[in-house]
Amino acid sequence: MFKAAIFDLDGTLLDSIEDLEAACNYALSKFNLPHVDSQRYKLLLGKGRRKLIESIVEEFFGNDEEEVFEKFLSYYNEYYEVHMFDNTKPFDGILEMLDYLNNRNVISAVLSNKPHDFTQSLASRFFNDKIKTVYGLQDGYEAKPDPATLLEIINTLNLKKHECIYIGDTEIDIQVAKNANVKSLGVLWGFRTASRLESEGADYIASTIDELKDIIINN
Repeated sequence: MFKAAIFDLDGTLLDSIEDLEAACNYALSKFNLPHVDSQRYKLLLGKGRRKLIESIVEEFFGNDEEEVFEKFLSYYNEYYEVHMFDNTKPFDGILEMLDYLNNRNVISAVLSNKPHDFTQSLASRFFNDKIKTVYGLQDGYEAKPDPATLLEIINTLNLKKHECIYIGDTEIDIQVAKNANVKSLGVLWGFRTASRLESEGADYIASTIDELKDIIINN
């Protein structure tokens, strides 16, 4: 049994695609640009907010538009800070799964590429005391797949790498686990397919909450 399950947030614990997409489209509207296609947005989002915005700015404005990027990011954050709770909710079975892990003394933690304050707000609203260790992207840290924050979480929990598993829904999540030399579990209710996660080298794949619980408890 793993002693700690460290989770990605968007697409793994939270069904947040509508609010994230709305923030992106709000920023696009500020530049009089068309809304992105939902499926394309989903693929871009899996790489993180900054990569998403970089891709959009590069497409419409070219490579050397740092000022545009910062304005776009500001509009995105402005909208998202107000609307992050509009449609976002835990995926079915997530709250029960966290209780199940807590009852078996498995520590649950979060590591997201979302800004730290947004990550903290969402975790506090939806998970209360079910998850006590929550890390978003902070100043001075690199985004996933850089392993530094994941390793810091493991150290903070006073655990060894082999006692922890990192769980996410995109190739970035599999990569950060590999970079930290931690086992990875890819879930299929988020932003990627099984073949995408398997090709990235996921140690485990879960298509249901029950499969996820079984992997954490029985390995």
